[in-house]
Amino acid sequence: MMRRLDPRRRDILAAAESLVFSFSERGALALAALAAVAGDARADTATGARGVELDWIAPGECADRGRVLAEIAQRLGRPSEENGEPTLKARAVVSRNERGPWDLRLTMTLGETTRSRELHSETCAELADAAALIIALAIDPDAANRGIPKAAPDTDAGPGAISGADPGAGAAPEVDAAPDAPTAAEAPPAAPPPAGASAPAAPAQRAARPSRPLELRGTLRASGVLDTSALPAVAPGASISAGVLIGAVRAEVSGTYFGAQQALVARTTMGGDVHLATGGLRLCYATRYHAFELGPCAGIEVGVMGAASFGAASPGSNRALWIAPHPGAIATFALSDRIRIPLAIDVPFPVTRDRFVLVGIGAVHRSAAATLRASLGVEVRFP
Repeated sequence: MMRRLDPRRRDILAAAESLVFSFSERGALALAALAAVAGDARADTATGARGVELDWIAPGECADRGRVLAEIAQRLGRPSEENGEPTLKARAVVSRNERGPWDLRLTMTLGETTRSRELHSETCAELADAAALIIALAIDPDAANRGIPKAAPDTDAGPGAISGADPGAGAAPEVDAAPDAPTAAEAPPAAPPPAGASAPAAPAQRAARPSRPLELRGTLRASGVLDTSALPAVAPGASISAGVLIGAVRAEVSGTYFGAQQALVARTTMGGDVHLATGGLRLCYATRYHAFELGPCAGIEVGVMGAASFGAASPGSNRALWIAPHPGAIATFALSDRIRIPLAIDVPFPVTRDRFVLVGIGAVHRSAAATLRASLGVEVRFP
């Protein structure tokens, strides 16, 4: 019987290998070290991962920064300064993504070289192990051989069994070897390369990822808003919105309120207090760049603009319909998988621009043909 490596783990190791090759010319040695990682056993001792500056952003249910640094130290087996290597700066962001249950974005800077990589896995733990391995190998391609104890012979295993699989990784499916396939001992040795020819680089084994359904998530956002020209002066307001995310597409409904702004009739002490309340629909397409999402939006809002006069002998009030389509853009920054900081910019173009007038005195207010609006808040995503 022969134990087969979990295909998901092969994907992660292959991705780690390709990123490490861009930092090191010792590709063949790094690939051999990666093969030894399949067991994922760990040493009993841990040292501080000096020489690694790690910025680790991950949800609470994932491994923390200390665990990843300890894993790096196990694989290095020594402080990196001992051989004079420059400090490696790494930033890792773990989050959920429509392309898979878990997504890792890793950016590493070693000296003047910067490399980025995205990995995907079914579990957070696998991504944490992969990040530690990639960072350690970027400093020292021999690191995969450290912190991995050699497997003891399995006295209970039958003839031909291969021991050393990680017992904590779950039972991997077992397959019978083909009856006519030669064993490792019977296999003929590979022919040596011709004299003067360089050894071929080991190819990265990349398994095709299965297609996944688009992820559906809900959003709830509260924001502070500033509007430049809809009311008589720059107007602060508040907005609350709820929506859904389907992959990169965002659809949401919102309600916004701007408090009364005072407008005076020219050369008088009379005027009106003008306020605006709207409800809107917005569609966005936001592309992810590491911890950021950025994309264009389009929407429309419908509401009521009202005014109440003051200073006049016969005070009164009036209301007007507000309809305004608006192009815009949205950008969000991830504090965690669930919490984001969104910034939205919109340019409403009011279709109706009613004029508020005090009879016999003069015009109080009329909205501009276009207004600039910005909002900044906090967004929660679920589940």
